[in-house]
Formats: sequence, structure tokens, C-alpha cells
Amino acid sequence: MSAIVTGGTSGLGLEIASLLRARGRRVITVSRRETADVAGDASKRETALRAIEAAGDADLLVNCAGVGIYGPAGSYDDAAIATMIASNLLATIVFCELLAPRFKEEGGTIVNVLSTAALTGKPNETVYCAAKWGARGYTEALRAEAKGTKLRVISAAPGGMRTPFWPDARESFMDPKEVAAVIVDAIDRRVNVAELVITRT
Repeated sequence: MSAIVTGGTSGLGLEIASLLRARGRRVITVSRRETADVAGDASKRETALRAIEAAGDADLLVNCAGVGIYGPAGSYDDAAIATMIASNLLATIVFCELLAPRFKEEGGTIVNVLSTAALTGKPNETVYCAAKWGARGYTEALRAEAKGTKLRVISAAPGGMRTPFWPDARESFMDPKEVAAVIVDAIDRRVNVAELVITRT
């Protein structure tokens, strides 16, 4: 079977895609980068449809696309707000809406990568938190809807990682390889894992 990983050409998404491949899965990556298997805006239905067609028999979706623009409330223009909502919320919804019905019937797993910003409000992250809280709400509702079906829904909320997402990554930030291993292990476990919060101990 195959997997679709959005945001799969850099950072955590790249590490998840690499680990899935190492464990024998065929992976279709989606991102704006030309190096992706499917290059395009993950928030657009057309991109999602191309990825689903390329994946064929996909039974795993990992929504890892995201972007961060930070600053105090009042500093965001319309373009920044639209970019944040599209990348962090709409992309997750679009892919889930297309694959959830099939996964309910035939079986499949959806992993929505959120952030600790989906759990608590943070200064200078108002719009990012809003988008991630929206993604968390969608994920929790989808999980409730999936009860009694063959669809499994996992949310993963990692803290800061040493990836290009954070150009000024702190020494205390996590290695994305370690975070990817936690997420992929949860996917492979036969026991039900619904929610992951991944932070440095």
C-alpha cells in the first residue's frame, strides 16, 4: 500500500516520508517544491486529486504541510493571514475530505500533524494558533465521526524542531528524525493511538 505525505520535501514531513519508505511503503510527497512527487499547493483540491491519483492504493495520509509567520496581533496583512490559514488548515481539510470517505469503507489512517500551538495560546503566534486550533477541531470531529468505521485518525502535536520551519531554531528544539520515529511508530502499532503530544523531556 502507499502513503501520501503533504509537506513531504522538507523538515518533519521529509523525515516521515523517508522513514515510511525505509519501512517498505511507497510514498507520494506533496509540496510546492519541484522535488515533490506532486508539486503544487496542498490547499487546492486539484493538487490533492493529482496526489491521490498518483498514490493509487493509498491507505495512509499524513498531513504535514504548514507554514509559520510570526508577530504580534495587528502585524498580519491579508496575504499573511490567507497563507497561514491555507497551509495550516485548508490543506488538512481538503485532503481529509477527499480520502476520509474511502478510508471509512476500505480502511486507512489519517495523521494530522498539528503543533503544541494547537493546545495553548502563544504570544506572537495568534494566527498560527488560530489555524492549528482549527485543524485540531477538525481532527477531533473527524475522529468522532470515524467511530465504528475502518478509518483511524491520529493527531500529532510536536513542539519546536530543528528544521527550516524555524530559521532561528533553539538548541533545545527536537531532532525531527526522533519526532518522525514517534509518529511512524504510532502508525505501525496495532493498538489505537489517537493523540500524540511530542515535546522534549
